Amino acid sequence: MSPAQRHHRRELITSLRALATFLDSHPQLPVPRYGQVRVLVHTLYETDATTEAEAIAEVERVAALLGVAPTVEHGHHVVCVELGVLCYEVLHVTQAAMVRRHALDSYRDAITLDEIEGA
Repeated sequence: MSPAQRHHRRELITSLRALATFLDSHPQLPVPRYGQVRVLVHTLYETDATTEAEAIAEVERVAALLGVAPTVEHGHHVVCVELGVLCYEVLHVTQAAMVRRHALDSYRDAITLDEIEGA
């Protein structure tokens, strides 16, 4: 890990602790009521992986470190550790999955819904 990466890691951890302290000292502030708060790491963009194979291998490496199996579904390679309402998640979405999603979205403008009053 480079010195810059170590510095960023320390800064992230310090910031998460600061957020917890801040929220604890300001009980009048709202926090998310439903679902999880995620810390999400995209392996192709936020690690040293430079290829899709390396990004998938990074998800698998993290899964092994955590002692859990990665989930692979529809081109999404994911490992998640839940810490109460927090989730640390490492993810890679394959290029094929992104192409499929783009193809589905390409039809979006071909559908016109009737206006619903009050919506």
